[in-house]
Amino acid sequence: MLSAAFLKSWRYAALGAALVPVAAQAGGVPTTPPVNFTNSTTPTVGSTIVNLLDSYARLMLFDPKLRNGVGVMEQNIKTVIGMTRARTAAETLAAIHDDRTAQPYSVLNGLGPLTSSFMTGIASSTTGTPPMSLTPTSYVITTLQDYAPSAKGINYQTGATIGFTTFGDGTATPLASAANFLNNTIRANASTEPPKRTFERFMGSTGPVTNPASITPGVISPLDPRYANYNAVTNKAGLTTADTAQFVIPFYFSSFSVPPAYFNTVNWVRGFTVTQTMVDANGGKPITVPEVGSFDPSANFTPTPFNVGDYVPGIGTGPRPYRLSTAVNVPTLLWQITNGTNPYADGAFVSGHTNLAYNQALGLAFLVPQQYPSLLVRAADLGNNRILAGMHSPLDVIGGRTEATAIAATNIYNALYDANGNRLDWTNPANAAAFAVYQAFTQTQKYLAQSCGTRSVETCIARVQADHDTHGDRDDDDRAGRDDDDHAGRDHDDHHDHEDFNLDPDDTRGYTYRLTYGFALAAAMHVPETVPVQAQVLLLTRFPYLTDQQRTEILRDTALPSGFALLDGNTWDGWGRLNLYAAVNGYAPFFRAVRAVTER
Repeated sequence: MLSAAFLKSWRYAALGAALVPVAAQAGGVPTTPPVNFTNSTTPTVGSTIVNLLDSYARLMLFDPKLRNGVGVMEQNIKTVIGMTRARTAAETLAAIHDDRTAQPYSVLNGLGPLTSSFMTGIASSTTGTPPMSLTPTSYVITTLQDYAPSAKGINYQTGATIGFTTFGDGTATPLASAANFLNNTIRANASTEPPKRTFERFMGSTGPVTNPASITPGVISPLDPRYANYNAVTNKAGLTTADTAQFVIPFYFSSFSVPPAYFNTVNWVRGFTVTQTMVDANGGKPITVPEVGSFDPSANFTPTPFNVGDYVPGIGTGPRPYRLSTAVNVPTLLWQITNGTNPYADGAFVSGHTNLAYNQALGLAFLVPQQYPSLLVRAADLGNNRILAGMHSPLDVIGGRTEATAIAATNIYNALYDANGNRLDWTNPANAAAFAVYQAFTQTQKYLAQSCGTRSVETCIARVQADHDTHGDRDDDDRAGRDDDDHAGRDHDDHHDHEDFNLDPDDTRGYTYRLTYGFALAAAMHVPETVPVQAQVLLLTRFPYLTDQQRTEILRDTALPSGFALLDGNTWDGWGRLNLYAAVNGYAPFFRAVRAVTER
C-alpha cells in the first residue's frame, strides 16, 4: 500500500489540469437507474427506485439465516434492542440531535476545520431563513436540556438549513452555486417515501409501484393516498380491513410477541374492526392498542379509544422497531414525536434521515473532496444514530445509504454527461447543467482557500492541523469535526494505516462495518461486483486526472464481497457494495496502477 505522504503528494496535484475532460469514447449509458428514473408517490407514476432495494421483500417473506444461525430479519431487530439498551448518555444526545436536526445541516460538521468557513459562505441557518448579509457562522452544538419543553423544545433545529443562494438582503451568497447544487441538483427526486410506502404496505410484489401499468382493475396500489390520509383520530373511516387484506404477513414477525389487543399476527399487521364481543371482553370499555395515541414530553401515553365498528390500524409490513418489540429503548424525549395516528404512513424501510444525510454528505464531498472520508463517516454516524434512537434498524440504514448513493451519482452524471454517455465540457457555459456543477466546485474550492488565507484548501487544512497540534482545541468547529477526521484516518502513515478502524469490517465503530452490520448470509453465491456506469462520478473531483474507467476500477477493487443481506439480489444491483471510504483513501492494489498513471 502507498504511504500517506506519497498519496498526499499527488492527491490533488493534477486538479487544475483535469478540469477540462479529455476526449474519450463514450461509456455505457446508465440503466440501473437510468437518468430519467421515476420516484413518485403518485400511484400512476410509481417509483423505479424501488428496484434498488427489492431484495428486502425476500428477507421479509423468508427471513434467511445468517452465519450465526439467526434469521436476518430477527437479528435486524435484535441488533436494535441490543444497541438501544446499551446506549450511553452521549449516544442518547447524538441520537436525539440527529433525529431532530435537519440532515443537510446535521452532516456539515463532517467538513471538520472547514465547517465554519463553508457555513458562513453558504449562509447556513438554524432558523430556516438566511442571515441578512455575510455573517460568521459556526455549527451549533446542542445539549439534552435544549430539547426540554422548558427550553427550546423537541423541534429545535428541525428547520435548520444547509444554505441559501441569497442573503436576506437579496445579494448572492459567496457559495450560491454550491447551495444550488446541494439543494437542487443532487437532491432531485431523492425521496424515500415511495420505497417506505411500498414495503410498509407490501402486498407480495413491488410491481404495482415499479410498473404501475401492471396493476389490474380493483387492485389497490401501496401508494394509494387513502393509506397516507388515514388518521386514527380525525379520519377513522379512512380505511377498512378490505384495504389491508392483501398485506403480506412477514415471516419473522413470529419471533415477536403479539400485543394482546391484536389477538393474532394477522390483526397485528392488517388491523381489525372492533366488535361488540371485543368491547364486552374488555369490560365494556373501548379498545386501545400500543403506540396508537399520543405521548407527552415525559413519554406518558394517552391511547386513542376505538369503539364498536371502528377500524383499528395494524403496524403494517415494514414497521419501526419499537412497534415490533417493547424491548427497544426509545429515548424518552423522542416518544412525543412518534406517529401515533397512522402506522401505515410511518414505515421504517428505508431510513429517510440516512438517505438525506448520505445524499448531502456525498454532495459536500464532491465539492470538498479533501474532506471526503470524514463526510462519509459523519453520514454513517447519523445512520447509526437512527438505530440508537430505536427509530430504524440496520437494514433500514443500509437501504437509506444505498438509495442515496445511487441517486446522488445519477443526478451528478445527468448534469455532466450527454444522452450517449459522453462527458460534457463542464467549463463551457453552453453546457448549462454541467457548467453549474463546475461553478459549484470551483467556487467552493476558491472561497474556502481565500477564507483561510491560503492558495489551496489542502494548505488550509494543513495549517489548521499544524495549529491544532501546537495549541490544541481552538474552536467548536475543530471539536465538531476532529472526531470525524480521526475516524477517517486521513493522516495516518504506513505504520498506523492498519489501525484505521473505518476499514475494519469487524469493528462496530467503523464505516466499513456499518455498510453491512455484519449481516453475512449463511447461504450465498459468489457474485462479482458490477459497478453501475454512473457510480464513478462520485470520485470525479477526488481523482480528476483518471478516466471514467479507472475510477470505475477503483470502485470495483474496493467493493465489499458478495453475501451480505440486502446488498445483492436486487433488480438494480451494485450500489450497496460500494465502499467509498476505501475507494477515496486508496485502500486497494489498484493504487499500483495509479502510481503508474501519475508518474507518466
